Amino acid sequence: MISTIVRTLLLTLLLVHACHQSALAQTNLERLRFPLTKSEALRSPTFVLDVSEVPDDAVSQKWGENAKELCEEWFPVLCKFLSTDTWTPPEMIRLVIKKELEAPGSTSGHAISVSLKWITEHPDDFGMVIHELVHVIQNYPHSRKNPGWLVEGIADYLRYWKYEAEAPRRRIEATASYRDGYGTSGAFLAWMTWKYDRRVVRRLDSALRMSEYKDSIFRDVTGKDLPELWTEFLEFEQREGR
Repeated sequence: MISTIVRTLLLTLLLVHACHQSALAQTNLERLRFPLTKSEALRSPTFVLDVSEVPDDAVSQKWGENAKELCEEWFPVLCKFLSTDTWTPPEMIRLVIKKELEAPGSTSGHAISVSLKWITEHPDDFGMVIHELVHVIQNYPHSRKNPGWLVEGIADYLRYWKYEAEAPRRRIEATASYRDGYGTSGAFLAWMTWKYDRRVVRRLDSALRMSEYKDSIFRDVTGKDLPELWTEFLEFEQREGR
């Protein structure tokens, strides 16, 4: 009698183990891994600080020197989070401190401009430089297929969830849209990366680089369309009370 019970228990355990192994085999484990571009041999550009507009401002020059060092350190790091396998970096990236600049920072080609007024009032905002450096690395072709909200969202995703990962996050309001770009779209991408697939940002970045972006990529990666994902994200935000 006892041996029969033991055999039954053993068979049950074997069946449970087999079912577990079968379920594991059917799981797409690739989506659970955070991939990094194998860019060990990627050449880093030379970073040049241009303070010609503020030659006598020692404080802003010191800020610029720190920003330049930050770019040198973080350039290879940011490249690993994007689809830069076949991308050729520029020979040189200029970091220019501008007396007259409406935005805190802007990027044109391989030049990053930062506002003297902004860095004077916000000397701790090096995250702005990271955002602009991402734009240099993105280097997407000019195409109507590449939505601006996604371009800015990826830049802020890398700023806020990789460089400033410890900083408190503002809650996304129910009236927001994923098309708002910047931090809102960055938060959406971060949630999607955590919830559905660790490869989503690299997949989107790759499509943008080849001017092959389509909204359907979100369904390909997550099984859900953009509006459905956004609704789920807002519900998560409100539920968590962040």
